Amino acid sequence: MTWLGTRTARDEAYTAFAGVLRQLSEVVRATGGVLVPPALGTAQHPAVLGGDTHTIEVLSPVEQEVLCNLLRVQVPALIALFGRGVTTAGAPRDRVGSRWLAGSRSHLATRFLASTAAEHLDRVKADLRRRDGVALLDRMDVHPGLEPDGTLTVVVRCLDGAATLAGVRTQALLLAALAMQARRMVRDGRRKGNARQRILEDNRARAVADGLRARLVVDDTKPNQRRPDGQGNGSGRRNTAESPAPKANSARDVARNLVRAAAVELRNLDADAEEIAPVLLALDLPDLGITRGTTETDMLSWWSAAGENVLLDSSLAALTDTTPGGPLLALLNRSAPSQTSIVLGSWRSRIAEAKPAQPATQQRQGGRPGRSQRDDRGRNRGSRTGNDRRAGDRRHHGEGNGRV
Repeated sequence: MTWLGTRTARDEAYTAFAGVLRQLSEVVRATGGVLVPPALGTAQHPAVLGGDTHTIEVLSPVEQEVLCNLLRVQVPALIALFGRGVTTAGAPRDRVGSRWLAGSRSHLATRFLASTAAEHLDRVKADLRRRDGVALLDRMDVHPGLEPDGTLTVVVRCLDGAATLAGVRTQALLLAALAMQARRMVRDGRRKGNARQRILEDNRARAVADGLRARLVVDDTKPNQRRPDGQGNGSGRRNTAESPAPKANSARDVARNLVRAAAVELRNLDADAEEIAPVLLALDLPDLGITRGTTETDMLSWWSAAGENVLLDSSLAALTDTTPGGPLLALLNRSAPSQTSIVLGSWRSRIAEAKPAQPATQQRQGGRPGRSQRDDRGRNRGSRTGNDRRAGDRRHHGEGNGRV
């Protein structure tokens, strides 16, 4: 298990990771090959598609349930942020949001889990099998897991393999922040309610097809405003007399709200805006007039236009570049320094000033926040033992980070 709860820990972990990838690239080169990320092809060899699997340790079945259901509603935004098409030197750009998921037969949209406790899980599985035809939970984009030593986990398996080490770091850090958000919800006595399955699946399909260009439906309908026939699986009809029609927002806006909601946890993880720059720049630079070259996919397209050798050499260097933000941030610092500085500066302020969400009971009573609402920053920053150490725990299986 790799702990990524502080900036220093992450620097050490990704430096070691880069060393492993360098050794692997030398072995591959000795056999006449070259190490490339998933979804990158050459004239002689088609691209191999794949994803990065993240496994997050949790402390209890309740936290496991809350995190699964929290990530379930964020899957479309996560796919839009991290999905990629195929990049091949000399070929037109693939504008599909996630070429890997578009052709996958081994991924199912995540279903709402009423409980993941051992005494309830068999019944939950049986209900999903009968109602939705989901025979195996581990086919879902997000599912509860159990390690051989009994450790409870949540597995996220719907993110395309990152093209750079900075991209892997961004994925892991954002998921760690969402995991801490779920932990705060449990501590405050809150759970994640059901959302309409049909809307989530439609949004997922849009994100797979169009990535950040997609329009995602935001369902603000409260569960008690839905007809009884939709309460079981979240896919029933809406009570139009009591609630407005769902509205559609751009995937960028939805993803931006995701990051904003996790800002306090990013601060507790000692995260700097540079560490998640591949996400922040893609979200905010278009509003400042930079409409091209804001994503790692754009960067791969630039390298591809320069020829196959440049594409392969630059991609290998990006896989072993330990700098937060990676080559994309370096390129944008040169091509659009003012706009890049504005984006990162605004997010530094937003992360520094973020406050935990106040539980509903405290909001109604107007009382002073209790101990469970206080900023956890000090505990997560300095401790490497016990429950607080686990707040930043991540296991990255490495599927798709390097392909021969």
